[in-house]
Amino acid sequence: MVKRIVLVVSLLAASVSGQGQSHPASAVDVMRSEGPIHVDAILDEPAWQSATSIPVNYEWFPGDNVTAPVSTEALVTWDDRHLYVAFRAHDPHPEKIRARFNARDQATADDTVGFLIDPFNDKRSAYQFRVNALGVQMDALNSDVEGSEDFSWDAIWESAARITPDGFVAEIAVPLQQLRFPRLADAGSWGFLAMRDWPRDVRHRFRSIWTDQNRSCLVCQFQTIRGLRAGTEGRSVELNPSVTASGHQERSTPLSSFDSRESTLDAGLNARWRIAPSITLQGTINPDFSQVESDSAQLDVNTRFALFYPERRPFFLEGADFFETQLPLVFTRNVADPIAGLKLTGKEGPNSFAAFLARDEITNLIIPGDQFSSTASLDDSSTDAVLRYRRDIGA
Repeated sequence: MVKRIVLVVSLLAASVSGQGQSHPASAVDVMRSEGPIHVDAILDEPAWQSATSIPVNYEWFPGDNVTAPVSTEALVTWDDRHLYVAFRAHDPHPEKIRARFNARDQATADDTVGFLIDPFNDKRSAYQFRVNALGVQMDALNSDVEGSEDFSWDAIWESAARITPDGFVAEIAVPLQQLRFPRLADAGSWGFLAMRDWPRDVRHRFRSIWTDQNRSCLVCQFQTIRGLRAGTEGRSVELNPSVTASGHQERSTPLSSFDSRESTLDAGLNARWRIAPSITLQGTINPDFSQVESDSAQLDVNTRFALFYPERRPFFLEGADFFETQLPLVFTRNVADPIAGLKLTGKEGPNSFAAFLARDEITNLIIPGDQFSSTASLDDSSTDAVLRYRRDIGA
């Protein structure tokens, strides 16, 4: 048996900017939805008439906080289960709108709108949701502490968009259960930023806030939206069973009949328990990764270091940001064929904690060298454990 344990303890201080922000973003109140909303990119429900309007009127690239050349309006509202954000993106030449049907997270070169939300309003990290003019989804986790934008994270949310004679309209509904937020949800102050990308001769980028380019952080400059009152603490249990069957047949000659040689039946279970809005416990038994997106091909000819493949397996992606550090200390792809796994992640005030335990059928090793790195696998099973604690210091 091989045991591998990684312990990461870090104290993270807020970044110190060289200059203060000259135009602090004002706080806005967000009203509760006055009725049901159907996500169809047609903003005809009464709820949108009373939604809070936030203009996306600052161009931060290539201009430096100049007035955006086209107008964009973000509408924000909520109910007990969802956060709703809609956009009216005006365009004097809608025939120039770039919109393609594409794979998830791959439409960043198109005309897009979206927002970042910081439920803890701690000015450190945020969830990102974007769509193009056809509703193709993009989502990511942004962290000012690690300076990262991780598009491997995928949430379950609804979106729709359509091109109109004067631009395009987009509508987004994010279930609150997909987000982590403080236990005292009725505190109701979240960080928020709306954005739009307008690619023409150059890629114009707009935000709803004046951005101090001399500061190394973005989430720290979000404006505050107030008034959200989640109607549930978000406790829920998700069960995702799987069954995979396979068979093997052979025949001695091209004209003979097939003879069954081998058949297998594998059952597995993934479970997710939302203990509290900010704490999640996840478990897996004999996980089925057959439906996970395939890795992109890489050539290993004349390379000096072991190839790096990003994590795509759902069990390891859940709460992956809790294990993220500026140096890549945790690489979960080393857990190659897990029999079972357990993971706990959460945040309480300035304290974040994360732990996972996995039992692997084999043991993968990366062997570093002065000229190149190599990989090796042992037939012995292994138990892998990672513990991480983080405390935020400062504002």
